[in-house]
Amino acid sequence: MGKKILISLVVIMAAIIVTLVAIVMTFNLNKYKPQIEKKVYEATGKELKIQGKIGLSLSPFGISAKDIVIKNPKGFSSQDMLKLGKVAISLQLAPLLNKQIKINYVKLININLLVEKSKKGILNLALKKKQISSKPAKKEISDSSGTLPMVNVGKVLLENVNIIYKDHQTNTKANVNGLNLSINNIALSGDKDILKALSLKGLLTINNIKYDRYLLKNISANFKFKDKIATIDPMKLTTFNSTAIGKLIYNMQNKTPKIYIQEHIGKFDLAEISKEFIKSKKISLNGYVKADVKLAMTGQTPKQITKSLSGKIYVVGDNFGVKGIDLNKILSAYDKTKSLNVKDVGAFMLAGPVGLALTKGADAGSAVAGIGSGETTAIKKMVINTPIQKGILILKDVALSTGKYRLAIKGKLNLYNKRFIHVAVGFLNKKGCAKISQTVSGSFSKPKVNTSKLAVSAVTGMVTSLFGQFKGLAGGKKKTKCKVFYNGSVK
Repeated sequence: MGKKILISLVVIMAAIIVTLVAIVMTFNLNKYKPQIEKKVYEATGKELKIQGKIGLSLSPFGISAKDIVIKNPKGFSSQDMLKLGKVAISLQLAPLLNKQIKINYVKLININLLVEKSKKGILNLALKKKQISSKPAKKEISDSSGTLPMVNVGKVLLENVNIIYKDHQTNTKANVNGLNLSINNIALSGDKDILKALSLKGLLTINNIKYDRYLLKNISANFKFKDKIATIDPMKLTTFNSTAIGKLIYNMQNKTPKIYIQEHIGKFDLAEISKEFIKSKKISLNGYVKADVKLAMTGQTPKQITKSLSGKIYVVGDNFGVKGIDLNKILSAYDKTKSLNVKDVGAFMLAGPVGLALTKGADAGSAVAGIGSGETTAIKKMVINTPIQKGILILKDVALSTGKYRLAIKGKLNLYNKRFIHVAVGFLNKKGCAKISQTVSGSFSKPKVNTSKLAVSAVTGMVTSLFGQFKGLAGGKKKTKCKVFYNGSVK
């Protein structure tokens, strides 16, 4: 009897499976293409075309579509905004009976996306105003339960994504090549706050990102999102033949977001940096420096973020070379004239060895002989240790040594108000006293210095050439008694 029942059950189940397969095989979703395209246009204002076939599968149960195209809006280039090679979605049937949505996976394969900003500052991704009206949303919220249906997604996969960004306002272009994204354990609880309800984790990899002349390669990031906190840890990338490892935390639990960034570069290749930034064939760098950055900030606007900015920037280099600049000859000239050119010295100290090369060396006197001379200056040690407290960058330990001469900078920079706070450059003796020193205060655009107008004109624009927004740093000579100017780590 039991055997007959078992056989009967097997036959019944087989019949059900065969019937379902027959229904799936004969059900034609392609006839709904026009309706799907129309609904997408009504919802987004974007013209969608499904050029390939829509398929329905039973095992696993799901839907797939091929060759999907979204046209670029009028007023932009003739290229398609989006080309999607294939999309596949696998669903679980049983949970639907309990008003739950369980998706095994969503796959998006071979995506080519064009993002454009017009000369008027409009993005091609922007939705039409009528598509983002808030009126329909009010009706949906009136549901008596007040909660969203339970949604659980096993995995979202994006494979081979390529993105082109064109900004016609600034004539800039960026490319993202070979992006792959795997998102796992996606869950959406019944909480009304969609961000609080959402949780996920995953892995992002990108072959390279090109922007202007900059190139980032071999990018990878492990990330998770839970309780309105996004965490990327670790994040790795290669730039200038140097590997950077860091983490980022973006906390949205309060009205004002909190951001934390940490970055470490163990060996920053100066030779690669010099190839990129130094145009003179007579000047180059060799060797490595180490860099560590830790920053914390809050706010939603650049001003809010700058005012709250706190943390530390630390750069240290030992025994690296500056070819084509005889720094000892330049400093010897300063020693004889008892006058510093802060344009050169300040650039070197604030921006590192690239700074001196960018300013093309000293502007006057016998120090010019040290530029492009073919000689190589060996920097015994350089340290840039700058804590940041609520938008104020503190030049705590900023100095370098050639073995023969030492230079140091101290003071503060108010990044929010864009002002120098008692910044001083010192040419040091063995005791750390300044044989020559120059000070600067006031705003970045109109610095107040203790030197002549001639010296001011020689140094104006130094920080602009390095950081874009600062207007100058200048100085003159000041005779002082032997009071210790610098007592930091560079000996």
